[in-house]
Amino acid sequence: MKLTDISGDINEWFDGSGPMSDIVVSSRIRLARNLAGHKFLSRCSNAEKSEILKKLKNVLMSLDLGDKVFYVSVDKAPALSKNFLVERHLISRHHAFGKGPRGVVLARREFFTAMINEEDHLRIQVLKAGCQLSQCAKQINEIDDMIEQKIDYAFSPRFGYLTACPTNVGTGIRVSVMLHLPALKMTGQIEKFFNAAKDMSLAVRGLFGEGTEAASDLYQLSNQVTLGVSESRIVSQFEDSIIPEIVEYENAARSRLLTSETHILDD
Repeated sequence: MKLTDISGDINEWFDGSGPMSDIVVSSRIRLARNLAGHKFLSRCSNAEKSEILKKLKNVLMSLDLGDKVFYVSVDKAPALSKNFLVERHLISRHHAFGKGPRGVVLARREFFTAMINEEDHLRIQVLKAGCQLSQCAKQINEIDDMIEQKIDYAFSPRFGYLTACPTNVGTGIRVSVMLHLPALKMTGQIEKFFNAAKDMSLAVRGLFGEGTEAASDLYQLSNQVTLGVSESRIVSQFEDSIIPEIVEYENAARSRLLTSETHILDD
């Protein structure tokens, strides 16, 4: 398969389905992992990076995900292909335009991607439409277990999974949702959202993640703490309290616009 085989399709996680999809565009869970017996990428030679890439590619391509998978050599891909992968949220911009041997394994329906040699040796992610974090967590845990049956991860009994960035040490999990919040922005309440997220140790980023702007009032909200908190607790906090509260605020702001501030919508 090639990227042209999926470029004309609407990917599974962006089809407008799923719970709360009028506000929660998509859900994503990402896990950061490194191989035992290898240095972190910042200390690796290109030869060691190539060895890691080959080992992980073979493992990932052998997984039974219930969908066709294919591999893209990111370091050899043309700029157009790299930008396509970034725009579809299949790889990060850092991965697209980094240095050294690196690649990505993709599921045909784009619900799963695995970046090899991004910041960590391996970053796997599952994406779904709407608010489906529990389903993402279940699926990515199953995939993670399949991978761990074939390779050894760098793991500490005291600290958990060891990662290149200290903020990912522990579970290595990043839970995030893409939110469409036009009413909060139009009614001048978006700063309250930013402040509330900061107070809860959550990160708010733009459409394409860290360092990007919130185009079209789309915001990525994600956890920042991974050490000392279980994966299930992080997911349940998002699903049971954080996301419902944001959805309630956005819906209230939309109702206000429709009833008492229609001139803003007219403009």
